[in-house]
Amino acid sequence: MNTQVQVEATKKFFDVSRSIAEKFIQTVVAVDDKITFGVSQNNTLEEPIQVVEPSQDISGIGEIAQEQASSVISESINNQDSNELNYQELSESFAEKSILCTALKTFNGVDGEEKTIKATLNLAKKADITILDWQMENDATRHGKIAKGVIEQLLAHDVSNNGRLRLILVYTSELVSHVLRALEAGLTSFGASIQEDKEIIFDGQNLSLCKIVVINKQLETQGLVNQSINEFTHMTCGLLSNATLAAITEIRDRTHHHLYKFNKNLDTAYISHILGLVSSKDMRESSYDVAFDYAVELISEELKSNLQISKIVKDSLDSKSLEVWPQHVNPSDQIIHSIIVGDRAAVKFNNDRMERFLTVKDEEALGQVLSEEPAFHGSNIEKKLSNFASSTIQFELSQSSEQAHLELSAIECLRRDIVNNTDVNPVLKQGTILKQNENYFVCIQPICDSVRLEDNTNFLFLKAEKVGEKKFSHVLRVGNNEYKTVKFKPLSKFVCLMTFSPENKMIRAEKNNDKFIFKSVNGENFEWCGEFKQAIYQEIVNAVSGSIARVGFDSFEWLRLRKS
Repeated sequence: MNTQVQVEATKKFFDVSRSIAEKFIQTVVAVDDKITFGVSQNNTLEEPIQVVEPSQDISGIGEIAQEQASSVISESINNQDSNELNYQELSESFAEKSILCTALKTFNGVDGEEKTIKATLNLAKKADITILDWQMENDATRHGKIAKGVIEQLLAHDVSNNGRLRLILVYTSELVSHVLRALEAGLTSFGASIQEDKEIIFDGQNLSLCKIVVINKQLETQGLVNQSINEFTHMTCGLLSNATLAAITEIRDRTHHHLYKFNKNLDTAYISHILGLVSSKDMRESSYDVAFDYAVELISEELKSNLQISKIVKDSLDSKSLEVWPQHVNPSDQIIHSIIVGDRAAVKFNNDRMERFLTVKDEEALGQVLSEEPAFHGSNIEKKLSNFASSTIQFELSQSSEQAHLELSAIECLRRDIVNNTDVNPVLKQGTILKQNENYFVCIQPICDSVRLEDNTNFLFLKAEKVGEKKFSHVLRVGNNEYKTVKFKPLSKFVCLMTFSPENKMIRAEKNNDKFIFKSVNGENFEWCGEFKQAIYQEIVNAVSGSIARVGFDSFEWLRLRKS
């Protein structure tokens, strides 16, 4: 493919991603010790310059003096301190993109640094982008202390809250390499490392979406704004990440519409629902939880309905975005795209063929792409199409993508797991996943039989047939970047009973170090591993019910075989 076309395709996908990111970004906070509003204070001359009227002397000395005076005035006005941050210009540039920019000037006094760090931390917690001056201290030997103090506390906050998308820009008039080394040395406890001689990244799971970019202060205001958005886009430039940003933006933009639909006038109807639940003896104790689930279901379905017809979300994953994606991830057009069909060896190819794979419209076009050299397995086009349709398909880029496939599978399966649930002690109910040694179990007890418990109660479970093998039905996340494959087979021989004693009329786990443990009445310990999403566990329950409900009849063998 023509090099110019490759560059344009790559640029196009980035531009689409940048547009989505720009619409998502709402807040920027900038912190500096030399913030000006409008014209720089250094532009104001302490004493007015007098221009002496030239004499009638034909020597021209007067004209020269006037020109020199004008030059001095111009030079004084334009000689703005390069260390200043013009908040008027910065906020105006962000405002043109509908982004709110807040500026904070450092505090003075003995506790000025501490107050600045605290105030910045409170602002930056909710900001999409944080911009910090490196030289906010009067003492040059202390440059970077405030910036590092803010960053350290911000990272600690993110780690304690399981991480978040975080972009920090540090701008400086010092050498960028010097600031990078200082940051790397000061943030070793967070696994900081320098990347591409311009930024700091982190190896911890909770900080994988955090980045610090160091830029030179000579960059003009508009350049600072554009680079901020570009750096944010580099962090989110992907198919599903674009769709996620677009979805959040859509929900946020339609907040008032949703509030209009779920307005305060509906309170009486909701209270009627609660009273109806309270009136039932069986539902009384759990009426508030049931009503809560009802409200969440209503709201989430409304949001889902909105996203399914959202143009911005659809555009983020449409055929045009898919068509230019290969060039974005492979700008040099190397043969790194590969597809593994079933257990066959991977077939590798370039961008052009990948683009046609992603944009095929009919069987004939797909058959042609499959038949190109190197061809996919099959003696003819029909066989190739059949193999492609009936086998697992795994796409890879230059290296194994097994981890990505496991991660997406776990996202589909799990509502909660041991990584993202650290505070609330889980309750045993339908969909709960337990582990004992290397055996995994999923609870299939009806939800209504999991609450209002008075005595020891038997709970139904389905034991996993296989764990950690190539054939599996579900994927569990068992740690940061750690996954376990399990296979649940809906047969009666895998159904088992466990008995638990209730506390406050339900079975609740107890925290033991970093684990949540359910203890049966027999003294056996079961480790909580997470909860399946409703659609996932409902499918398992239905399959088990169908298997158990089968009825066998004695019949005429000759007739039975005719039926098959």
